Amino acid sequence: MEYTDFKSFDSPELPNPPRPVLLWVLCILTFINTGFSLLSLTGSVLNGPLTEEQLDKQRVEFAETADEMRSAGLYGFADMMDQLQRMSESVNQHFYANVSVSFYVLCLGIVGAVFMFVGKKFGFHLYIAYSLLAILQMYFFTSVANIPTVLVVMSLIFSALFIFLYAKNLSWMRAL
Repeated sequence: MEYTDFKSFDSPELPNPPRPVLLWVLCILTFINTGFSLLSLTGSVLNGPLTEEQLDKQRVEFAETADEMRSAGLYGFADMMDQLQRMSESVNQHFYANVSVSFYVLCLGIVGAVFMFVGKKFGFHLYIAYSLLAILQMYFFTSVANIPTVLVVMSLIFSALFIFLYAKNLSWMRAL
């Protein structure tokens, strides 16, 4: 006796529903963001880490900006500028490790978005991992004291928003 696929007898094949417009928009935004980030990363790799002269110039610029903010009574922003300077120097010290991690994290985001674009739920999980790793990456090479809280909070808000919006499309996606 020959094996027969009974699914074909139970119900006719339904055409795949069209890709939701929201998913189109989200994926395009993700591709644009990660694409620009990869281009920026490529530029960074081509330029290499900052030299001591460049770091000195950057220190002066950050210090001048922080002083202007303190003069205006914006002490929180001045402290944030000081933190950004220390963060920049720390990342520069670990330049190639940071670039490598950034590359892999961005690739994870692209792969996650591509999977979701073609309708695979696994891409959603990859995108969540990408979002969390992009935030955690700051802590890999920089002390917690040197990372401005507002930077982390804004990253969390945007990541949560995109994850929430991508989750609205999960019913269209199928398991891997």
